[in-house]
Amino acid sequence: MTNYPTLTPSGKGILIEDKPLKDFSKDEIWALLRKYHWIAFKKQAIELEELTTYLSQFGRTVSNDRREGAVLKIDGTKNEEVFLGSGFLPLHKDGLLMGNNVGIVSIFCLEYSDVSDGRTFIVDIENAVNEIPTEIQELLRNRGLEVKPKDQYYIKAADKWYHMAGFAEFEGKEYLNIGFPYKRGDKQSWEARIPGVDEDRFYEIFETLDNIVMDPKYCYYHNWDKGDILLFDNRKTLHGREAFQGKRALANIQVVLE
Repeated sequence: MTNYPTLTPSGKGILIEDKPLKDFSKDEIWALLRKYHWIAFKKQAIELEELTTYLSQFGRTVSNDRREGAVLKIDGTKNEEVFLGSGFLPLHKDGLLMGNNVGIVSIFCLEYSDVSDGRTFIVDIENAVNEIPTEIQELLRNRGLEVKPKDQYYIKAADKWYHMAGFAEFEGKEYLNIGFPYKRGDKQSWEARIPGVDEDRFYEIFETLDNIVMDPKYCYYHNWDKGDILLFDNRKTLHGREAFQGKRALANIQVVLE
């Protein structure tokens, strides 16, 4: 397997510009994801249907009444919501509020012009966890997080709190398994809390977590171009996006590993 220069000093994420995604075998992609956790492909000459077919070899592509087939188009036009609008999204994992155990996520750029901000960010939580204070790690392990949907997009009902385990284990390692909260006063796609922890302490905890995982050692920001594909192991990463203005349309395809 080729060793690629990594996108974070911690050794995760790679950029591939000289070979199309569809020229990689399933086994080659799996080997890269196991080692690097995410791959950024630049300016791919691939159709959305081709990409969907390619990803289906890894498992079942998620399909529901929020999607067109396996594709969720996120173009910022639904300003009454945050997720499908153009607002900031904190770090999260896909599928936690949709009842789907999503293993692989592909984000494909369909349009990107005259855009200010709008980068997608993704973090190496495998290594960042080593800097999280033991007290906070134990709190998240013991109590987890409770999250309440706010946008209408989510399948989960918006009138109750849902438990999320603080960590999940894959291949013998622990990974954060949570969605970060929004800043106080921001329009929210979800609301979050730690059971039994008061609000001020809760935000102190996540300020500490945010400072650790968003450090440039662990965090990669992707500047989009039309045709770019960001492919990542949803179990071993957290990702989010900047708020944006302009013509930005991304296609989200999720795969449940079977």
